[in-house]
Amino acid sequence: MREIGKERSKKKAPVLKILILTTIFAIFLFAVIKLLHLDKHIFKGPQTVVQLLTDAGLKSDRGRTNVLLLGIGGFGHEGPDLSDTMILASIDKEGKDVALISIPRDLWAPSLGAKINSAYAYGQEKNGQGIKLAEETVSSLFGTPVHYAMRVDFDGFIKAVDLVGGLDINVENAFVDAHYPIAGKEDDLCGLTIEKQQKDGKDIEIVKDATGSATPLDQITPENDPFKCRYETLTFKKGSVHMDGKTALKFVRSRYGTNGEGSDFARSARQQKIILAFRERVLSSDTLTNPKKILELAKTFGNSIDTDITDNDTTLFAKLGSKIKPESIRRIVLDAGRDESVLTAGNPQDYGGQYALMPKDGWGNLDDYVLGEIFKLEGK
Repeated sequence: MREIGKERSKKKAPVLKILILTTIFAIFLFAVIKLLHLDKHIFKGPQTVVQLLTDAGLKSDRGRTNVLLLGIGGFGHEGPDLSDTMILASIDKEGKDVALISIPRDLWAPSLGAKINSAYAYGQEKNGQGIKLAEETVSSLFGTPVHYAMRVDFDGFIKAVDLVGGLDINVENAFVDAHYPIAGKEDDLCGLTIEKQQKDGKDIEIVKDATGSATPLDQITPENDPFKCRYETLTFKKGSVHMDGKTALKFVRSRYGTNGEGSDFARSARQQKIILAFRERVLSSDTLTNPKKILELAKTFGNSIDTDITDNDTTLFAKLGSKIKPESIRRIVLDAGRDESVLTAGNPQDYGGQYALMPKDGWGNLDDYVLGEIFKLEGK
Protein backbone atom coordinates (compact mmCIF):
# COMPACT_ATOMS: atom_id res chain seq x y z
CA MET A 1 0.00 0.00 0.00
CA ARG A 2 2.83 2.37 0.84
CA GLU A 3 4.49 1.80 -2.56
CA ILE A 4 1.19 2.36 -4.34
CA GLY A 5 0.72 5.61 -2.44
CA LYS A 6 4.17 6.78 -3.50
CA GLU A 7 3.44 5.93 -7.13
CA ARG A 8 0.18 7.88 -7.07
CA SER A 9 1.91 10.83 -5.46
CA LYS A 10 4.55 10.87 -8.21
CA LYS A 11 1.84 10.81 -10.87
CA LYS A 12 -0.09 13.64 -9.30
CA ALA A 13 2.88 15.95 -8.85
CA PRO A 14 3.44 16.56 -12.58
CA VAL A 15 -0.31 17.03 -12.97
CA LEU A 16 -0.27 19.82 -10.42
CA LYS A 17 2.66 21.48 -12.14
CA ILE A 18 0.90 21.52 -15.50
CA LEU A 19 -2.29 22.76 -13.87
CA ILE A 20 -0.49 25.69 -12.34
CA LEU A 21 1.25 26.43 -15.64
CA THR A 22 -2.16 26.35 -17.28
CA THR A 23 -3.43 28.89 -14.79
CA ILE A 24 -0.53 31.24 -15.46
CA PHE A 25 -1.70 31.29 -19.06
CA ALA A 26 -5.22 31.87 -17.70
CA ILE A 27 -4.12 33.74 -14.52
CA PHE A 28 -3.95 30.89 -12.02
CA LEU A 29 -6.00 27.95 -10.83
CA PHE A 30 -5.86 27.28 -7.09
CA ALA A 31 -9.23 25.61 -6.57
CA VAL A 32 -8.17 22.47 -8.46
CA ILE A 33 -5.51 21.72 -5.86
CA LYS A 34 -7.97 21.65 -3.01
CA LEU A 35 -10.63 19.86 -5.06
CA LEU A 36 -8.34 16.95 -5.93
CA HIS A 37 -6.60 17.08 -2.53
CA LEU A 38 -3.26 17.26 -4.32
CA ASP A 39 -2.00 19.58 -1.60
CA LYS A 40 -1.52 16.55 0.66
CA HIS A 41 1.07 15.19 -1.73
CA ILE A 42 2.71 18.38 -3.00
CA PHE A 43 2.76 20.85 -0.14
CA LYS A 44 5.30 19.03 1.95
CA GLY A 45 8.79 19.53 3.25
CA PRO A 46 10.21 22.27 5.51
CA GLN A 47 11.20 24.58 2.65
CA THR A 48 7.75 24.51 1.10
CA VAL A 49 6.01 25.07 4.42
CA VAL A 50 8.15 28.14 5.10
CA GLN A 51 7.44 29.46 1.61
CA LEU A 52 3.71 28.99 1.94
CA LEU A 53 3.52 30.68 5.31
CA THR A 54 5.67 33.65 4.31
CA ASP A 55 6.28 35.81 1.24
CA ALA A 56 9.54 33.96 0.50
CA GLY A 57 10.04 31.93 -2.63
CA LEU A 58 8.82 33.55 -5.82
CA LYS A 59 11.23 35.93 -7.50
CA SER A 60 10.01 39.52 -7.34
CA ASP A 61 10.97 43.16 -7.74
CA ARG A 62 9.43 45.91 -5.62
CA GLY A 63 6.70 43.55 -4.49
CA ARG A 64 5.72 42.27 -7.95
CA THR A 65 6.36 39.06 -9.87
CA ASN A 66 6.59 39.40 -13.65
CA VAL A 67 5.69 36.52 -15.96
CA LEU A 68 6.12 36.61 -19.74
CA LEU A 69 3.50 34.69 -21.75
CA LEU A 70 4.46 33.67 -25.29
CA GLY A 71 2.38 32.08 -28.06
CA ILE A 72 4.12 30.52 -31.06
CA GLY A 73 2.99 28.67 -34.18
CA GLY A 74 5.00 25.54 -33.53
CA PHE A 75 5.60 22.66 -35.92
CA GLY A 76 3.89 23.02 -39.31
CA HIS A 77 3.66 26.83 -39.21
CA GLU A 78 5.77 29.44 -40.95
CA GLY A 79 8.37 30.76 -38.50
CA PRO A 80 7.42 28.06 -35.93
CA ASP A 81 9.35 29.67 -33.04
CA LEU A 82 8.43 33.30 -33.71
CA SER A 83 6.22 34.74 -30.96
CA ASP A 84 2.85 35.61 -32.43
CA THR A 85 1.58 36.66 -29.01
CA MET A 86 3.56 38.32 -26.20
CA ILE A 87 2.02 39.43 -22.91
CA LEU A 88 3.85 40.49 -19.75
CA ALA A 89 1.82 39.74 -16.62
CA SER A 90 2.93 41.73 -13.57
CA ILE A 91 1.38 40.44 -10.34
CA ASP A 92 1.38 42.18 -6.97
CA LYS A 93 2.60 39.81 -4.23
CA GLU A 94 -0.70 40.23 -2.39
CA GLY A 95 -2.68 39.32 -5.53
CA LYS A 96 -4.57 42.62 -5.36
CA ASP A 97 -3.40 43.89 -8.75
CA VAL A 98 -2.49 42.17 -12.02
CA ALA A 99 -1.34 44.18 -15.04
CA LEU A 100 -1.45 42.43 -18.43
CA ILE A 101 0.78 44.32 -20.87
CA SER A 102 0.40 43.31 -24.52
CA ILE A 103 3.63 43.65 -26.51
CA PRO A 104 3.33 44.00 -30.32
CA ARG A 105 5.33 41.49 -32.32
CA ASP A 106 6.73 44.29 -34.53
CA LEU A 107 8.36 46.22 -31.67
CA TRP A 108 12.06 46.66 -32.48
CA ALA A 109 14.51 45.21 -29.96
CA PRO A 110 17.89 47.02 -30.20
CA SER A 111 19.67 44.29 -28.22
CA LEU A 112 18.71 41.77 -30.91
CA GLY A 113 18.94 44.02 -33.95
CA ALA A 114 15.57 42.52 -34.85
CA LYS A 115 11.88 42.56 -33.93
CA ILE A 116 11.02 41.40 -30.44
CA ASN A 117 8.99 38.44 -31.70
CA SER A 118 12.23 36.79 -32.82
CA ALA A 119 13.78 36.65 -29.32
CA TYR A 120 12.49 33.17 -28.43
CA ALA A 121 13.35 31.84 -31.90
CA TYR A 122 16.90 33.23 -31.78
CA GLY A 123 17.49 31.73 -28.35
CA GLN A 124 16.21 28.33 -29.42
CA GLU A 125 18.30 28.30 -32.57
CA LYS A 126 21.49 29.38 -30.82
CA ASN A 127 21.55 27.17 -27.74
CA GLY A 128 18.02 26.05 -26.90
CA GLN A 129 17.63 28.98 -24.49
CA GLY A 130 14.60 30.66 -26.05
CA ILE A 131 12.92 31.36 -22.72
CA LYS A 132 16.04 33.00 -21.30
CA LEU A 133 16.66 35.27 -24.30
CA ALA A 134 12.99 36.32 -24.45
CA GLU A 135 13.11 37.27 -20.75
CA GLU A 136 16.35 39.21 -21.16
CA THR A 137 15.06 41.06 -24.24
CA VAL A 138 11.80 42.18 -22.64
CA SER A 139 13.61 43.14 -19.44
CA SER A 140 16.12 45.31 -21.30
CA LEU A 141 13.37 47.08 -23.25
CA PHE A 142 11.12 47.89 -20.30
CA GLY A 143 13.63 48.38 -17.52
CA THR A 144 12.02 45.78 -15.28
CA PRO A 145 13.07 42.19 -14.57
CA VAL A 146 11.15 39.28 -16.07
CA HIS A 147 11.18 36.56 -13.44
CA TYR A 148 9.47 33.71 -15.28
CA ALA A 149 8.23 32.88 -18.77
CA MET A 150 5.97 30.33 -20.40
CA ARG A 151 5.62 29.49 -24.07
CA VAL A 152 2.56 27.73 -25.53
CA ASP A 153 2.20 26.63 -29.16
CA PHE A 154 -0.93 26.98 -31.31
CA ASP A 155 -1.71 23.26 -31.27
CA GLY A 156 -1.78 23.19 -27.47
CA PHE A 157 -3.91 26.33 -27.37
CA ILE A 158 -6.51 24.85 -29.75
CA LYS A 159 -6.73 21.56 -27.84
CA ALA A 160 -6.97 23.30 -24.45
CA VAL A 161 -9.84 25.54 -25.57
CA ASP A 162 -11.70 22.53 -26.99
CA LEU A 163 -11.12 20.55 -23.79
CA VAL A 164 -12.88 23.21 -21.69
CA GLY A 165 -15.83 23.23 -24.10
CA GLY A 166 -14.93 26.35 -26.08
CA LEU A 167 -15.18 30.01 -25.10
CA ASP A 168 -18.06 32.48 -25.03
CA ILE A 169 -16.70 35.73 -26.47
CA ASN A 170 -18.39 39.09 -26.86
CA VAL A 171 -17.24 40.39 -30.26
CA GLU A 172 -17.42 44.14 -29.83
CA ASN A 173 -16.67 45.04 -33.46
CA ALA A 174 -17.69 43.03 -36.51
CA PHE A 175 -14.84 42.57 -38.97
CA VAL A 176 -13.67 40.72 -42.05
CA ASP A 177 -10.08 39.59 -42.64
CA ALA A 178 -9.44 38.40 -46.21
CA HIS A 179 -5.74 37.76 -45.54
CA TYR A 180 -5.63 35.10 -42.83
CA PRO A 181 -2.81 32.59 -43.55
CA ILE A 182 -3.60 28.93 -44.12
CA ALA A 183 -1.10 26.66 -42.39
CA GLY A 184 0.97 24.66 -44.86
CA LYS A 185 0.33 26.96 -47.80
CA GLU A 186 2.89 29.63 -46.99
CA ASP A 187 4.98 28.81 -50.09
CA ASP A 188 2.18 27.80 -52.46
CA LEU A 189 2.64 29.61 -55.80
CA CYS A 190 -1.11 29.44 -56.56
CA GLY A 191 -0.41 28.81 -60.26
CA LEU A 192 1.89 31.83 -60.54
CA THR A 193 5.57 31.85 -61.44
CA ILE A 194 8.51 33.74 -59.94
CA GLU A 195 11.25 34.86 -62.28
CA LYS A 196 14.46 36.83 -61.89
CA GLN A 197 14.96 39.98 -63.97
CA GLN A 198 17.54 42.72 -64.22
CA LYS A 199 16.49 46.23 -63.23
CA ASP A 200 18.90 49.13 -62.83
CA GLY A 201 21.75 46.65 -62.76
CA LYS A 202 20.26 44.60 -59.95
CA ASP A 203 18.59 41.18 -59.88
CA ILE A 204 14.97 41.39 -58.77
CA GLU A 205 12.27 38.74 -58.49
CA ILE A 206 9.04 39.18 -60.46
CA VAL A 207 5.74 37.39 -59.86
CA LYS A 208 3.91 36.59 -63.12
CA ASP A 209 0.37 35.34 -63.70
CA ALA A 210 -1.03 33.44 -66.72
CA THR A 211 -1.67 36.67 -68.64
CA GLY A 212 1.93 37.78 -68.28
CA SER A 213 1.10 40.53 -65.80
CA ALA A 214 4.07 41.02 -63.47
CA THR A 215 4.56 42.41 -59.95
CA PRO A 216 7.94 42.85 -58.21
CA LEU A 217 8.04 40.43 -55.30
CA ASP A 218 9.30 43.11 -52.90
CA GLN A 219 6.34 45.35 -53.72
CA ILE A 220 3.64 42.87 -52.74
CA THR A 221 1.42 44.02 -49.86
CA PRO A 222 -1.71 42.52 -48.30
CA GLU A 223 -3.72 44.80 -50.59
CA ASN A 224 -2.18 43.57 -53.87
CA ASP A 225 -1.02 40.08 -52.86
CA PRO A 226 -1.54 37.77 -55.87
CA PHE A 227 -1.09 34.55 -53.86
CA LYS A 228 -4.78 34.29 -53.01
CA CYS A 229 -4.73 30.55 -52.35
CA ARG A 230 -2.49 31.07 -49.30
CA TYR A 231 -5.26 32.81 -47.38
CA GLU A 232 -8.79 32.34 -46.16
CA THR A 233 -11.36 35.00 -45.36
CA LEU A 234 -12.47 35.34 -41.73
CA THR A 235 -15.79 36.92 -40.80
CA PHE A 236 -16.78 37.77 -37.24
CA LYS A 237 -20.17 39.28 -36.51
CA LYS A 238 -20.84 41.58 -33.58
CA GLY A 239 -22.33 40.01 -30.47
CA SER A 240 -21.86 36.91 -28.34
CA VAL A 241 -20.10 34.07 -30.14
CA HIS A 242 -19.23 30.59 -28.89
CA MET A 243 -15.78 29.71 -30.27
CA ASP A 244 -14.02 26.38 -30.52
CA GLY A 245 -10.23 26.22 -30.36
CA LYS A 246 -9.57 26.87 -34.05
CA THR A 247 -11.98 29.81 -34.17
CA ALA A 248 -10.53 31.34 -30.99
CA LEU A 249 -7.03 31.09 -32.47
CA LYS A 250 -8.14 32.84 -35.65
CA PHE A 251 -9.83 35.54 -33.57
CA VAL A 252 -6.61 36.38 -31.71
CA ARG A 253 -4.23 36.00 -34.67
CA SER A 254 -6.14 38.08 -37.24
CA ARG A 255 -3.99 41.04 -38.36
CA TYR A 256 -5.85 42.55 -41.32
CA GLY A 257 -9.42 42.95 -40.12
CA THR A 258 -11.71 45.73 -41.29
CA ASN A 259 -13.50 48.18 -38.98
CA GLY A 260 -10.29 49.07 -37.13
CA GLU A 261 -9.58 45.46 -36.12
CA GLY A 262 -6.33 45.36 -38.08
CA SER A 263 -4.54 47.54 -35.55
CA ASP A 264 -2.11 46.33 -32.86
CA PHE A 265 -4.43 47.77 -30.22
CA ALA A 266 -7.44 45.79 -31.43
CA ARG A 267 -5.44 42.59 -31.84
CA SER A 268 -3.93 42.86 -28.36
CA ALA A 269 -7.35 43.55 -26.85
CA ARG A 270 -8.72 40.40 -28.50
CA GLN A 271 -5.80 38.33 -27.16
CA GLN A 272 -6.43 39.53 -23.62
CA LYS A 273 -10.16 38.88 -24.01
CA ILE A 274 -9.48 35.26 -24.98
CA ILE A 275 -7.05 34.73 -22.08
CA LEU A 276 -9.59 35.97 -19.53
CA ALA A 277 -12.37 33.89 -21.12
CA PHE A 278 -10.16 30.80 -20.92
CA ARG A 279 -9.44 31.55 -17.28
CA GLU A 280 -13.18 31.68 -16.59
CA ARG A 281 -13.78 28.33 -18.28
CA VAL A 282 -10.92 26.63 -16.41
CA LEU A 283 -12.36 27.85 -13.10
CA SER A 284 -15.92 26.79 -14.00
CA SER A 285 -17.59 23.91 -12.15
CA ASP A 286 -17.73 21.91 -15.41
CA THR A 287 -13.93 21.78 -15.41
CA LEU A 288 -13.21 21.63 -11.68
CA THR A 289 -15.56 18.68 -11.11
CA ASN A 290 -14.22 16.65 -14.04
CA PRO A 291 -10.92 14.92 -13.14
CA LYS A 292 -10.70 13.36 -16.61
CA LYS A 293 -10.83 16.78 -18.24
CA ILE A 294 -8.18 18.10 -15.85
CA LEU A 295 -5.86 15.19 -16.67
CA GLU A 296 -6.39 15.80 -20.39
CA LEU A 297 -5.52 19.46 -19.91
CA ALA A 298 -2.39 18.43 -18.05
CA LYS A 299 -1.36 16.12 -20.89
CA THR A 300 -2.10 18.75 -23.55
CA PHE A 301 -0.07 21.46 -21.89
CA GLY A 302 2.67 19.05 -20.96
CA ASN A 303 3.31 18.52 -24.68
CA SER A 304 2.95 22.19 -25.64
CA ILE A 305 4.74 24.19 -22.94
CA ASP A 306 8.28 25.46 -22.51
CA THR A 307 8.92 27.23 -19.20
CA ASP A 308 11.48 27.97 -16.51
CA ILE A 309 8.93 27.58 -13.70
CA THR A 310 10.10 24.90 -11.27
CA ASP A 311 8.18 22.41 -9.12
CA ASN A 312 8.76 24.56 -6.04
CA ASP A 313 7.50 27.63 -7.91
CA THR A 314 4.16 25.97 -8.71
CA THR A 315 3.14 25.77 -5.05
CA LEU A 316 3.91 29.45 -4.61
CA PHE A 317 2.00 30.43 -7.73
CA ALA A 318 -0.92 28.45 -6.33
CA LYS A 319 -0.76 30.46 -3.11
CA LEU A 320 -0.61 33.73 -5.02
CA GLY A 321 -3.32 32.66 -7.46
CA SER A 322 -5.77 32.00 -4.65
CA LYS A 323 -5.72 35.73 -3.84
CA ILE A 324 -6.39 37.07 -7.35
CA LYS A 325 -9.85 38.33 -8.20
CA PRO A 326 -11.05 39.05 -11.79
CA GLU A 327 -11.68 42.72 -11.02
CA SER A 328 -8.02 43.15 -10.05
CA ILE A 329 -6.81 42.43 -13.60
CA ARG A 330 -5.87 45.50 -15.68
CA ARG A 331 -5.30 45.38 -19.45
CA ILE A 332 -2.59 47.58 -21.00
CA VAL A 333 -1.75 47.68 -24.72
CA LEU A 334 1.41 48.97 -26.34
CA ASP A 335 0.52 50.01 -29.88
CA ALA A 336 0.86 52.60 -32.64
CA GLY A 337 -1.63 54.58 -34.70
CA ARG A 338 -3.71 56.27 -32.00
CA ASP A 339 -3.14 59.73 -30.53
CA GLU A 340 -2.52 58.13 -27.14
CA SER A 341 -0.23 55.40 -28.51
CA VAL A 342 3.32 55.31 -27.12
CA LEU A 343 4.74 53.62 -30.23
CA THR A 344 5.13 54.72 -33.84
CA ALA A 345 6.21 53.10 -37.10
CA GLY A 346 9.90 53.61 -37.84
CA ASN A 347 11.54 54.23 -41.21
CA PRO A 348 11.90 50.80 -42.89
CA GLN A 349 15.33 51.83 -44.19
CA ASP A 350 16.55 51.93 -40.58
CA TYR A 351 15.33 48.38 -39.93
CA GLY A 352 16.58 46.39 -42.91
CA GLY A 353 13.50 47.24 -44.99
CA GLN A 354 11.12 45.81 -42.38
CA TYR A 355 8.04 47.36 -40.84
CA ALA A 356 8.99 47.96 -37.22
CA LEU A 357 7.67 49.89 -34.23
CA MET A 358 9.66 52.15 -31.93
CA PRO A 359 8.82 54.49 -29.01
CA LYS A 360 7.47 57.91 -30.00
CA ASP A 361 9.64 59.69 -27.44
CA GLY A 362 12.70 57.46 -27.14
CA TRP A 363 13.52 54.19 -25.41
CA GLY A 364 13.98 55.77 -21.98
CA ASN A 365 10.46 57.13 -22.06
CA LEU A 366 9.12 53.70 -22.97
CA ASP A 367 10.70 52.37 -19.76
CA ASP A 368 9.02 55.15 -17.78
CA TYR A 369 5.64 54.49 -19.38
CA VAL A 370 5.66 50.73 -18.75
CA LEU A 371 6.87 51.08 -15.16
CA GLY A 372 4.29 53.81 -14.58
CA GLU A 373 1.52 51.51 -15.77
CA ILE A 374 2.76 48.56 -13.71
CA PHE A 375 2.88 50.59 -10.48
CA LYS A 376 -0.09 52.81 -11.36
CA LEU A 377 -2.33 51.72 -8.49
CA GLU A 378 0.45 51.72 -5.94
CA GLY A 379 1.62 55.29 -6.38
CA LYS A 380 5.25 54.13 -6.83
